[in-house]
Amino acid sequence: MTLDIPWLLFGSSFRLDEVSGPLVAVATVLYAVALVASRDRPLRAFLLVSYLGNIGVYLAADIISFYLAFAVMSFAAVGLVIHTRTEAAHRATGVYLVMTVLSETALLAGLWLTGAAGGTLIDDAPAAIASSDHRGLIVALLLVGFGVKAGLVPLHVWLPLAHPAAPPAASAVLSGVMVKAGIVGWLLFLPTGVDDLARVLLVLSLIGAFGAPLIGVLQTDPKVILAYSTISQLGFLGAVIAAGLLVPEASVTAAVVVYAVHHGLAKAALFLGVPVWQAAAPGARRRLAAAGLGWAGLALVGFPFTSGALAKYDAKYAVEDHWVALVLPLVATGSALLLVRFAWALRRVEPEPRGVDGELIGWLTLCVFGLALPLVHAHPAPAPDTLWDMLWPLLLAAPLGWWLWRRGEQEPPVPAGDLVVVGERALAATRATGGAGLERVHGVTRGVAKQWARTWRGAGGLTERSVEGLESRVRVWTLSGLVTLVLLGTLLALGWWM
Repeated sequence: MTLDIPWLLFGSSFRLDEVSGPLVAVATVLYAVALVASRDRPLRAFLLVSYLGNIGVYLAADIISFYLAFAVMSFAAVGLVIHTRTEAAHRATGVYLVMTVLSETALLAGLWLTGAAGGTLIDDAPAAIASSDHRGLIVALLLVGFGVKAGLVPLHVWLPLAHPAAPPAASAVLSGVMVKAGIVGWLLFLPTGVDDLARVLLVLSLIGAFGAPLIGVLQTDPKVILAYSTISQLGFLGAVIAAGLLVPEASVTAAVVVYAVHHGLAKAALFLGVPVWQAAAPGARRRLAAAGLGWAGLALVGFPFTSGALAKYDAKYAVEDHWVALVLPLVATGSALLLVRFAWALRRVEPEPRGVDGELIGWLTLCVFGLALPLVHAHPAPAPDTLWDMLWPLLLAAPLGWWLWRRGEQEPPVPAGDLVVVGERALAATRATGGAGLERVHGVTRGVAKQWARTWRGAGGLTERSVEGLESRVRVWTLSGLVTLVLLGTLLALGWWM
C-alpha cells in the first residue's frame, strides 16, 4: 500500500509492506505502553514526537522523507535522555548529541550522493548506489550514519550511558524500536557487490555481539547490563545483514524483521520490568514480576518455544550458506550470561512498594504480546537436532553463569560507556600534560615579553633623547635662518636705497 503526498516537502511517498508493517505495529505497541507508563507530560510530548519520526523511518518510500523522519526521531530522543536532569543525564545527553550529529551528518551526505546517483526512491537506492562512481564512499557514510543508531562498535558508546539515564519507559522505546531504525536503514539501502565494506560490517558486528557481554557482565546497574545486551543483539542483526550482502542468494529481510519484532517486545519488557520489580512487595505480585521477567529473559536468549527461538531459527537458516551461521548460536551464550548478571543486579534493587499504576499495566501488556508472538509466527515443532542447537549455547552458559553469580559485587574494571570513559581519561591526561606544558610556554613568553619591554624602553629613551636633540638643533637652525634672512633683507634694502 502506497500513499503519495505531493504537497509535502518535494513530494513525499509512504508505503506499508512486509518490512514496515510489523515494525510499525511493534512501535505502536511500545510507544503506547510507554505513554501509559509515563506520568510526566513533557516526557509524553517527546515520546509522541519520537513516535512520529520512528514510524516515518519505517514507512518512508523516498529518501527525503526518510531523512526528515530519521532526524526528527533522533533529536526528539534528546528529551527522553535528559528528562531526569541529573548529572548522569546531562553527561549521557552530551555524548548522545555528539554521536547523533555525527550520524546525521554522515547520513545526509550519503543520502545526498544516493539521490545524485538517481536513487531518490528507496526501492531504487541500492541499485543507484551500486552503479555510482562514489559507491564505496556512499556505503561507508551509510555504515556510519546508521551505525550510530544500530550500536555498531565503536559507535555504540551512547547506549550504555543513555539507557540508565532515561526513564524506564523511554529506555523501553529506545532499545525496543528506535535503535532498529539503523538496522532498517542498512536493510533498505546497502547494495550487494561491496564485499570489502560488508566484511567490515561483519567484523564490527561480531565484535559487538561477543564483546558487549564481556563488558556487560562486569556491570552492577540492571539497565546498563540491558544496554550491553542490546548492543550484543544488534551485533547479531548486523552480522546477519552483512552475511546477506556477502551471499546475495541469502534472503535475510524476513529474518531480520522477525528478530527485530521479537527483540523489541522482549527487551522493552525487561527494561520496564525493572521499576515493576522494584514496586512489587514480597508476595504474589513479586512472583508475577519474576515470572514475567523470567519469560522475557528466556525469549531473549532463544529458549525453545519462545519468540526468541523462532527468531534465531529464522536468522540462522537465512545465512546457513555463510560461515557466520556457525558462530551466531554463541551469541545466545553471551545473552544468557548477561541475563544472569541482570537477575543478580535486580535482586539488589531496594523495593519501593506501590499500588497498581501505568508501569505495571504497560508491562503486563508487553508480556501478553510477547507470549502471543510465537502463535502469530508459528513454526512446526522443532526436530531434536534443532532443539539441541537451541539448548547447547544455554548449557554452555550455565557454569559461567554460576561463577558470575558467585562473583558478587565488585567495582566494574570497565565503567559503563567503555570507550567514552577511555576518551575522557585521555582528554583529561592531555589537558593536564598540555596545561603544564602551556604554563612553561607562558613562562618563557612572559620572560621574552619582559626582555622586549626593557629593550623597547631603552630604545624608546634613546629615541626620545635623539628627537629632543634634533628638535634643539632644528630650533637653532630655524633661529639662524631667520637671522640670516633678516640680514639679507637689510643688505638688499640698503643697496637699493644707496
